[in-house]
Amino acid sequence: MKAHSPISIRHKLQSLSLFLVLTTSILGMATTLLFSLRMEYQNLDRNLMNSAQVLAQSPDVADFLAHRADSSVLTHYLNGTISRVQDIDAIVVADHNGVIQYCPDPAFVGTVYPDVDTLTVLQGEMTEVDTGAGISGAEHRALAAVQDLDGSLLGFVSVGIGVRSVHQIVLDTVGCFSILTFLAAGVALVLSRNLSSSIKEALLGYEPDAFRQMFHQREDILETLEEGIIAIDKNADVIYVNPAGLHLLNAQRLSDVLGRPLKELYPDTLLPRLLTTGKPEYNVHLQHVPGSKAALSDRMPIWEDDQIVGAVAIFQDRTEATAMAEELTGVRHLVEAMRAYTHEFINKLHIILGMIQLGQVDHAEQYILDISQIHHQSVSRVMNQIEDTAVAALLVGKTSRAAELGINLHLDPRSTLSAGGRFLPSGVLVTILGNLIENATESLDRSTWKQKEIAVSIREKPDSLLLCVEDTGPGILPELLPFIFEPNVSTKGEGHGIGLSRIRELVNLYHGQIRVESEPKSGTAFFLSFQTPEEEQTEEEPSPNA
Repeated sequence: MKAHSPISIRHKLQSLSLFLVLTTSILGMATTLLFSLRMEYQNLDRNLMNSAQVLAQSPDVADFLAHRADSSVLTHYLNGTISRVQDIDAIVVADHNGVIQYCPDPAFVGTVYPDVDTLTVLQGEMTEVDTGAGISGAEHRALAAVQDLDGSLLGFVSVGIGVRSVHQIVLDTVGCFSILTFLAAGVALVLSRNLSSSIKEALLGYEPDAFRQMFHQREDILETLEEGIIAIDKNADVIYVNPAGLHLLNAQRLSDVLGRPLKELYPDTLLPRLLTTGKPEYNVHLQHVPGSKAALSDRMPIWEDDQIVGAVAIFQDRTEATAMAEELTGVRHLVEAMRAYTHEFINKLHIILGMIQLGQVDHAEQYILDISQIHHQSVSRVMNQIEDTAVAALLVGKTSRAAELGINLHLDPRSTLSAGGRFLPSGVLVTILGNLIENATESLDRSTWKQKEIAVSIREKPDSLLLCVEDTGPGILPELLPFIFEPNVSTKGEGHGIGLSRIRELVNLYHGQIRVESEPKSGTAFFLSFQTPEEEQTEEEPSPNA
């Protein structure tokens, strides 16, 4: 079976317009027709009555009925009246017995007027209007009594119009209204056609049913996105939010957020500033989002007719991903550090075992005491300065790893770092220091320098955190130095090429600053600084994608 195609909006509007026009026209025509016909009948009765009274009061008619005048004068006068007055079909003059004395058709002269026994003008009434049998058929007529000078009844005058003429009046009125109805229907069709075109243009060329289907499909897609979507109007009131957006705003129902100012739901938002700037913002790092600990946002203004009518923001909850990335990157460096520390410990065990096998027990005992003291001093010094356990373990492990390669890695005695990650999460700090120390270690391991040293400095102040990793390696070529933080640029051949792009991303993410100083054959130093986050600043500058 062939499927029926959906009715277009044009056909719907045309059908609706025709229905409304025809219904309105019919009802209006019926009402107006009744009113018009009533007015026509009233005017007709008034004209007939006036004509009958004028003729009944004419001296020529009275003299004729009183046999005081010749009939030729009256006949000429009445024939002229019939020809001049449009609404009169017949004039009849009869005496007090109802015998016709004048009629346009001479054949009726001398005959009795139809229904004479029912006429009230012969029974004392001066006038009457009715519809009855006339000399030439049914007619609508007005009758007026003719009196002599002494008031005696001489007869009556009948002025009438045929019923067929009355019907013609009705038909003419109906025809006029029918023409108006068809004209209104034509205008309605043209207007409905233009209206349907305008609506279809507003719906981007789609029929309403197709547009509704497409709208629901896209709404379903938006509802299932993991990213939160929030849209505001030009007044910064929420006009749309998907379920993920509700979660970010800690709301349960759409009714709790729709129509409310975004500032009430998220006081720290800066989304409304797009209504003024009109500039999109990408990868904006957000803090203190109600339903997320870490979020990124893309924000774009909504334009209509070259005017900003709102803005939309897409939120990505990065809480779990950020935690996992920090954990993975930090664990990697800790594992590498512990592996180096374990390797160093095994080497020392082999030395002790060799001394015992050679019978040098005293030397083995003294060696154990020496390395225990050295280990205790170095570890204790690091732990006393660095309270963050993960960072301390990283430094101990990297020190052992560097020692294996003949590199002296030492921590600045003035270094301090408290636990708790006030400036940076522990995993982020491990990733940054681990990459910088690893780069310096590889650079020095490939070099032929006699003095191979790496100095690490961590200075924690009340309002800032300063980091420095400095080596005595071959340095970075001047032409390569401006590009070392680019994602696909490696300096591994000359040193310091591993993880620098990632380090810059983390520094930007936590609103720090990084600076590098390097000269060929003189070494390289990386300086990093982080400030205490301002309490009132909850949305930060755009950060690169992780």
